[in-house]
Amino acid sequence: MSQPAYVGTAQRTFQAALVFMLEHDYGLLGSQRVLTLLAQDVEALAEQFYPRPEHLASGWMVFTATKASGPKAHPGQTAVEQELVTLACPVLLPEDVQQLAALPSGPARRTAYQQWLQQRLVRIIEYGWQYAQGPALFTLADLAAMLGLTTVQVSQLLKSARQATGKPLLTKGYYFDQGQRPTHKAETIALYEAGLDEADIARQLQHDLSSTGKYIRDYERVKLLLKQALPPAQFPRLLDMQPSVIAAYLALLQEYHPELCPDEMSPKGT
Repeated sequence: MSQPAYVGTAQRTFQAALVFMLEHDYGLLGSQRVLTLLAQDVEALAEQFYPRPEHLASGWMVFTATKASGPKAHPGQTAVEQELVTLACPVLLPEDVQQLAALPSGPARRTAYQQWLQQRLVRIIEYGWQYAQGPALFTLADLAAMLGLTTVQVSQLLKSARQATGKPLLTKGYYFDQGQRPTHKAETIALYEAGLDEADIARQLQHDLSSTGKYIRDYERVKLLLKQALPPAQFPRLLDMQPSVIAAYLALLQEYHPELCPDEMSPKGT
């Protein structure tokens, strides 16, 4: 995933949250320039009367995430068009440092290190979801920035964590694309990516075997076109599939294979 993947993370600011409030809670309509200038003035007053604290507990990071509220995301929607929430996240606690120092050497170190990262990833996601003023959702790029990893590495860790814990561990993209309850399509692909075959997936989910196979084949067809670097806007015509169905598979591919996904993936018409 290229550098623009982190644009949304950088856009979640106090000013953006204030402009959102003025537009949506107070119905104040007008020039974005005027609203931005007003937000800048309010932010300056807030910093004057409420200076930033000089200390924060070791290993906690103040971060602005997206609140789990509002409708599904729509194509072209930016990060600042959704409600924001700022919280302190337990990113690197003293016990994490102790565990890091105690990791074994030799061949076992890599596996232990991955488990250490996975433990921190799960804690951050769950802390955001349980946050009193939230729930707060993070993107793959948010989590990558906090953990010092790439988005691909975070996606792989997240996949392993979901298998190990049996928890949904909702990211922003998953929540707003799929909702809290995954669709049959999403459930099927999650098990497929975990390594189960069609028959086992159909049996576990109590789905028809032909439907399970169709979900997997269509998923692989969309993935193949991504690998060929074709524009996603052409996928509905090339695959004879509805844009909304293509969009659902693209959302899943962004979750499991972000390395294949361009910055703008939504086909026209979604």
